[in-house]
Amino acid sequence: MRLLPWTGHDARGERLEIREAHRRDAARLLEHMAAIVAETEFMLQAAEDPLPEVDEQRVLLDHFARLKGCLQLVAVRPSGGVGRDPVVGSLSLINGQTSRTRHIAHLGMGVRESCWRRGVGSKLLDLALTWARAQPILERVTLQVYRRNAAAHALYRSRGFVDEGELIDEARVGDTLEDLLGMSVDVGQP
Repeated sequence: MRLLPWTGHDARGERLEIREAHRRDAARLLEHMAAIVAETEFMLQAAEDPLPEVDEQRVLLDHFARLKGCLQLVAVRPSGGVGRDPVVGSLSLINGQTSRTRHIAHLGMGVRESCWRRGVGSKLLDLALTWARAQPILERVTLQVYRRNAAAHALYRSRGFVDEGELIDEARVGDTLEDLLGMSVDVGQP
């Protein structure tokens, strides 16, 4: 069964392609990351935090592509080919690299505000979880979400994630300390 690339339409009928990130996506992926941290406070990275340089991002993408249990997806508006399509969403699954942690992948996801409630995050998540379930090495996917991000919390719960605990005052947004919720979903057999 071939999952990727996936091509279809979002909830408003606009073309959407989801595929594994390639080193040629590095510049567009960094533009996307800069945009999402500026658009919302619900990312753990802030707009003032530095991003890698394009060459560094290429090295990171190459590195993660070689690791078992790691996946980097981009959701793009197909227009001009790899490296030229605008990135509107991204998702990473990064598993531990030690014998004690390689069975767990941590999920991070970001979608441009203009694409919220259009099914982009849902499709990214569904494809990533399907991929994770096909990886013999993975047993669980974990994530952290801001407690007050009700929409994201509901999305994750709808895909089987359960709350595992609260991380009190875990993130600082301006002068405010924010709580995070730790969540997980089982994706494989021990």
